[in-house]
Amino acid sequence: GQEPRGSCCCLQTTFLARNLEEARSLYDHLAVLGPIMLALTAATPLYRGRVADTDVRWSVISQSVDDRTPEERGAVPEAKAKALQKSRYDSISLFIADAANAYFKDKYNDLNVKYDKDAVER
Repeated sequence: GQEPRGSCCCLQTTFLARNLEEARSLYDHLAVLGPIMLALTAATPLYRGRVADTDVRWSVISQSVDDRTPEERGAVPEAKAKALQKSRYDSISLFIADAANAYFKDKYNDLNVKYDKDAVER
C-alpha cells in the first residue's frame, strides 16, 4: 500500500468591524492571541522537532508566500537601504490602535521600525 502523506492546513477568518478604530483594536488583540493559538497547535508530530527543526509551521507558511523582490530582501547591494526586514506575511512590528484606545500604550511599541517616510506622508 501507499504510505500516508503529511499535510498542512490552516484556518483563515475574516472579521467585520464597525469602523477603522474597531478594526485596529481587533487587529492588535489578535496579534496578542495569535501566538497563544499557534502554540496550541504545536502538537503536530511532523513539526515537533522529529522531522523538522521547528515546533510550529509558521515559518514554513511565511517563507512559502514571501513575495519580496531581491531588492526588498536586500539581496541587491545597492538596494540594502530600502530592504524590508521581513515578509509581508510575518509577525507584526507595531500595534496600530489609536492612542485614544483604552488598551493602547506607547510603551508597547518599543521597536525602532524602519518605514518609508514618503509613503507615510502621502
